[in-house]
Amino acid sequence: MNPKIIWIGLDVAKRDFVAALDFPVIEGIFDKLPVSNLSTKEFENSEAGSKKLLKWIDEKVQVFDSSYRQKCSYSEEAELPFQIELRVLMESTGIYSRNLEGYLLEQRPTVQPTIINASLTAAFRNSLNLKNKTDDLDAKAIARFGSERNPIPSSGSKKSYSQLCELCRLRDFYTVQETALGNMHESLQSPTLKRMNTTVRKSYTRKIEDLEREIKKFVQEHEELRREVEILDSMPGIGLINATMLLAELGSLKDYPTRNKLVAMAGMNPLNNFSGSSVRRSKLSKQGPPLVRKSLFLIAMHAVNKVPELRSFHDRLVASGKKPMTAQCACMRKILLILRTMVMEDRFFCEESPKKTKETA
Repeated sequence: MNPKIIWIGLDVAKRDFVAALDFPVIEGIFDKLPVSNLSTKEFENSEAGSKKLLKWIDEKVQVFDSSYRQKCSYSEEAELPFQIELRVLMESTGIYSRNLEGYLLEQRPTVQPTIINASLTAAFRNSLNLKNKTDDLDAKAIARFGSERNPIPSSGSKKSYSQLCELCRLRDFYTVQETALGNMHESLQSPTLKRMNTTVRKSYTRKIEDLEREIKKFVQEHEELRREVEILDSMPGIGLINATMLLAELGSLKDYPTRNKLVAMAGMNPLNNFSGSSVRRSKLSKQGPPLVRKSLFLIAMHAVNKVPELRSFHDRLVASGKKPMTAQCACMRKILLILRTMVMEDRFFCEESPKKTKETA
């Protein structure tokens, strides 16, 4: 029995969100509505708001069901020739979309809430040639994106990884501020300003130390996290913080069925730029979380010097004419794939007998 999918597009903000419904086309019965004619409603971005959303959806589905039965002369007891499925789609808006995803997963996992890159829906919205820019139209465009592009449902971020993500991002923010204050210190002439700068810097240093203790404690309290961190940390040059940063941003490396999906999520996949006779060099897509590439860069700086296999790989690329930064990026990608292999096989890094697989090739 082929399912008919009703797509619910959500335009999520801090305090509220707008939902739009795009019903499936059934030849000869229900035509495809213009995007501007889709039904919308606004809800509070909270657990209570998500419950109201599901209730509103159920009411709309019941109307759709009754309308179909009436047009096709089906009785209330008769089984329809198709199944109705609900799919929720929203753009990535950080903690606001992740919280809403969590509410929906707790209340009704069958709606399969999916979070996608906002650049995809933005490009699709432009193709629809919508003249105005409103929350209602954005929600409608997201719903239509779902019905036309049929994106693959995300597995849903686990709560533990979301909490770890908050800890790691806050630590990174404090680290950036502490570094900036340190760089500024020498340029200050006033003794008073120097003292103030030193005081603030020390406070950031203490906050960073406190957060690192919280991160270590959090990892120890979650068995799955602890095991993956231990596996990642076994590779020379990584360290506990970089290991947790990768997992916080990417989630469990076991959730990626192919290496290409992981590389794309990390933004380490190449973008080719060729047009006619114009030949331009490829570059990294950089479409994933920037903290992943930041952590991989720091890891590569140390791991290349500590792992002979990476050292020879790096030198071979430079000898073939690649720029040092290009070779560094290639090492970052290779490290990520090696880490995935280690996690998938549940084994620690072994320098003596590295296992040659498609992941490390």
